[in-house]
This record gives sequence, structure tokens and C-alpha cells, in this order.
Amino acid sequence: MIDDSTEVTRATFLRHVCRDQVTSIERLLGYTPGGMLMSQDSHVTYHKSKLHGKRVYYFRHSAIEYVFTREGEA
Repeated sequence: MIDDSTEVTRATFLRHVCRDQVTSIERLLGYTPGGMLMSQDSHVTYHKSKLHGKRVYYFRHSAIEYVFTREGEA
């Protein structure tokens, strides 16, 4: 998945994932309104790739990949 990935913009990433799930993870990682936002963090990158033959989108934060698939396609 990582070797075959393509970097995408945050806007592209958000068009293809569940925004509520991303918001939940952002909060868990300490990003808060009024504080630093994940969208402002230059150390976070967004990607698309394939995993087990399925298109996935993910973001990389501190060398950890958070992978999203369409609901029911895992």
C-alpha cells in the first residue's frame, strides 16, 4: 500500500472518506478548534493507494498510517 501510494491534497482526501471519522481521530490526536488543526500541520500528509485490491485513502501522522475504506469494503 505504501510503496504504491500517491500523495493527494487534504481536500481530495476529505472527498473520499467519512468526515465524522476523521474528526474523531483528529480529536484523539489532540487537534482542537481554537488550537492547532490537523489541516495546519505540515507533518501530516494524505495519500491514496490500493490495499487488497481496494482503493483506500489514508493520512500519515508521525509515521503512522490511518487507513480508510468505503463502508462495508474492508
